[in-house]
Amino acid sequence: MPASKSESNRALMIAAYGGFSPDVANLSDSQDTKVLREALMFCHERKTIDIADCGTAARFMTTYLACHDGDWLLTGTDRMKQRPIKPLVDVLRKLGSSIEYVESEGFLPLKIHGKSIAGGKASLDVSQSSQFASSLLLAAPMWRDGLELELIGNFNSVPYLDMTIAMMCHFSAQVERKGSVVTVKPKPYRPNSFTVEADWSAASYWYELAALSEACEISLMGLCSPSTVRRAPSPASLQGDAIIADWMQAFGVMTTEMDSALVLTKKSFTNTTLSFDFSNTPDLFPTIVATCAGLQRPARFTGIANLMFKESDREDAMQAEVAKIGTKLNKVSDNEAVLIPSVRLPYFEKKRPLHFLSHDDHRVVMALAPLAMKVGDLLFDHPEVVRKSYPNFWEQMGFTGFWPKKA
Repeated sequence: MPASKSESNRALMIAAYGGFSPDVANLSDSQDTKVLREALMFCHERKTIDIADCGTAARFMTTYLACHDGDWLLTGTDRMKQRPIKPLVDVLRKLGSSIEYVESEGFLPLKIHGKSIAGGKASLDVSQSSQFASSLLLAAPMWRDGLELELIGNFNSVPYLDMTIAMMCHFSAQVERKGSVVTVKPKPYRPNSFTVEADWSAASYWYELAALSEACEISLMGLCSPSTVRRAPSPASLQGDAIIADWMQAFGVMTTEMDSALVLTKKSFTNTTLSFDFSNTPDLFPTIVATCAGLQRPARFTGIANLMFKESDREDAMQAEVAKIGTKLNKVSDNEAVLIPSVRLPYFEKKRPLHFLSHDDHRVVMALAPLAMKVGDLLFDHPEVVRKSYPNFWEQMGFTGFWPKKA
């Protein structure tokens, strides 16, 4: 399995703040991690930092540049310029940073005049993204007064915040979260070796493949165990998306820990209406929607208000694509939708494949791809978007018919 880009990106930021070379095994080869690594390596040589469509890099680099001496323009793709950054900028300004919006208020590009930050107390609205909080926390051990951060608004994606805290502590930072308040002492990072876990978000597409099968035995290597199957002394995963192992039991997918692998098998299941809350695991939304559509399972989805801030508006994107196989994804409110499955799934031949749009979103594409098992041949407009998080997706899945050959 590919390495977690979430862990990789946090490890790179910690090493950069600590001023030491990252001693990191299994660093992600995803495009997101490459973009962040290059930004950190060359930011002191360049006045313009282009983070393309990498949301993590946008949030993490905003704080990093704001508390280092220099002047920069931080920019990205057109879609990145539509993704929010204002809550983070507001806090940085209150802590003494000098940041200006170049085009639209609340969005990239940013003109950043970096300087030393003392830290102190602050409150942050995390309704739109937990990455705003992670960005500040990662920097805080290096600030003279540390940071006491109160998290306000709807508290989403908590596992990602806890991942940040756990990794900071691994590198000797002193961090504590009590409910909605996180306290970081001014204790600098120290070098330490770290091994990045395999990526549970990527594993979700293999779980989907298992769910769509009649029978299977799939061995996934390198994943830290989810709590539902963990056997001591196996390490538990830092990633919230490991909950996919639990959720997929509703589709008949069982997970067994054997030696150094997690083995997925399929058994029968009861075809009842399902309910999923994506408040803490928004990246699993496309996977679950596609699985329900492929198995013709009705479902209710909550905790989806923030999906509009991802690489695409994922609710709209999945609604448009599953409609092509007769599945309805109906919006009940900003935070809730229901899936009404097709009575009969269509089937597409190689000469006339089903055309899916990527919406420039890696997770939308990877979630839709396994539906080939149920509806036949598929064609994507931009299959290369998977490089953002899972560069070897097509090769490992065995989807080669429409994939451009390497030179």
